[in-house]
Amino acid sequence: MDGGPGMLRRRGLLAAASCAGAAMAGCLDGSEDGSEVGEEADGSSDAVTAATDHYEFDDRPTAIAHRGFAGTYPENTIDAFEAAAGTRGNDELSRPADWIELDVVPTSDGEIVVFHDEELGGLTDARGVIYETPAADVLSAEILQSGNTVPTLADAMATIPADVGVNVDIKNGSGSVERGRVADPPGEREEWAWLETVVDVLSEHDNEVLCSSFWEGALFALREIDPEIPIAYIFSESIREGLSVTDDYDAAAVSAPVRMILGTPYFDPTSHAPIDLVEEAHDRGLPIHVWTVETWHQAEQLNAVGVDGLFLDYPGAVHWGNSR
Repeated sequence: MDGGPGMLRRRGLLAAASCAGAAMAGCLDGSEDGSEVGEEADGSSDAVTAATDHYEFDDRPTAIAHRGFAGTYPENTIDAFEAAAGTRGNDELSRPADWIELDVVPTSDGEIVVFHDEELGGLTDARGVIYETPAADVLSAEILQSGNTVPTLADAMATIPADVGVNVDIKNGSGSVERGRVADPPGEREEWAWLETVVDVLSEHDNEVLCSSFWEGALFALREIDPEIPIAYIFSESIREGLSVTDDYDAAAVSAPVRMILGTPYFDPTSHAPIDLVEEAHDRGLPIHVWTVETWHQAEQLNAVGVDGLFLDYPGAVHWGNSR
């Protein structure tokens, strides 16, 4: 899994965090009130010079097509991925996304499919919990009356060009796993055995990848399956918890909601202490990717505070062109 447009690098710093998972890991012990700020693992000029040998400077956030630009195309479908990658007309110059984000979950018989929700109902013409439903039924379900059916991860990866990165959002494949931090990640290991198939599928392609999840158990399993694969914990309720998991698992990036980004009008002070998460990520030498961006105004505000990647529902939410 080589190459790619370099989502796993910081704007300006150009940290050498490649798809092999070689992130410049920090040793911060950040507190919820933001009072402690740590040091980068290696902030020397030699480290920065080495990083510039890997990436060209590009001072704009990475454009990540959330579920294949879910606000524009039928989400998590082959049509959406082709449109987001600009391959529908084979016009490389028209590509609006640097990366594509997609969601994965197993069927009851072990097929890995691309779908966000736990249940088929609502988005498709079928019913049933994905991980309790056979692949034949899941793969024949039509999404949003679009003519697209639920794709396999293998089919999705075959659709996405090798120079477009893929952020694989890992959903739960069992009713027995706990979202967020868990007391005993090894105790859930068997419930995440299906991730071995995910890693196998990804290893057959040359795209740069990042595997992210709200479930700590998924990150624990991935570290055992392939210690080198880049991973990220998706922040949800607590900034402090997110930073703790990020540090414990030597994550390659920070993934956070818009409401956690201090210095923007979208920060929620009723739920979060005034911690500068962009600064915390950058002090660790990590890029920070923010979800979900709906408008050009949000994109501009997040760009201004130094965010490194934007999960976008609409390609028109950003004004910069494709630099690749």
